[in-house]
Amino acid sequence: MKQSRSFLSIFFSSLFLLISLGPIYAAPNIQQNNVLNSNIKLCADLKASLTISKGASGLVTIIGMVTNVGKGTFNTASVAELIMNLAYAPKYSYMMSGVSDVLVIKQFAVLKAGESFAVNTSYQIPDFGGWSPSVAAPNAIRLFTLRVIRQDGSPYKSGDDCNTGNNIASCEASYLDVKH
Repeated sequence: MKQSRSFLSIFFSSLFLLISLGPIYAAPNIQQNNVLNSNIKLCADLKASLTISKGASGLVTIIGMVTNVGKGTFNTASVAELIMNLAYAPKYSYMMSGVSDVLVIKQFAVLKAGESFAVNTSYQIPDFGGWSPSVAAPNAIRLFTLRVIRQDGSPYKSGDDCNTGNNIASCEASYLDVKH
């Protein structure tokens, strides 16, 4: 009987203590942002960039770069193409002139996050009359484009490249063409 009195005494004392302390709240749910979720796939993002330098005699130096600016490894058979198109001002567009040359084709399949490769070349403009001649205004434009596409020509699938909008870069060079 003594044990049951002791138990009841402890029970009622604990109950009285809990009631006098007021409500007890659970600890807030704290999210852990530092934990890597294994279900999240890190996405690759290829970015093309292009600059040109104009030489005095119509030699154009073309410096292209393809960089994986994404967080994941790019792993799809692809090509980087450096293309030149010609337009005559003011009446012809690039499509209407029909002059287009692929200057460089560079194949690749794997590009880790943060890695880059160069796509460089030079191009000599034929019939070059000057960049800004004092006699006549420029009448021709060369468009240099660096584009990254799948090797088979099909569009990138979801998960291959998370932003295909930055897979193309271009620069124009206006000049006087002495034959037109």
